[in-house]
Amino acid sequence: MSYIHFKQTAWIPFECISFTDALTAHTISVARAAFMDHHLGSLSPGNLADFVVLSSNSWDEFSKDGSASVLATYVGRKQMYP
Repeated sequence: MSYIHFKQTAWIPFECISFTDALTAHTISVARAAFMDHHLGSLSPGNLADFVVLSSNSWDEFSKDGSASVLATYVGRKQMYP
């Protein structure tokens, strides 16, 4: 199931949130709620971060169609993939 297909068949479309809002809810907002935003939740110098590098050329392009492949994955300051 692709991202576009899911978006087109949302049960309650007016309750959908944007891709940017979803990412924020799962990153910096969680860190703030746990009072850990000085160490987690954003890509900032000195912060801990697990993240992926995608093949998409822009954030807008990726958030519209969700089509990108994973180029690399980093966990705990170490490249885990490839």
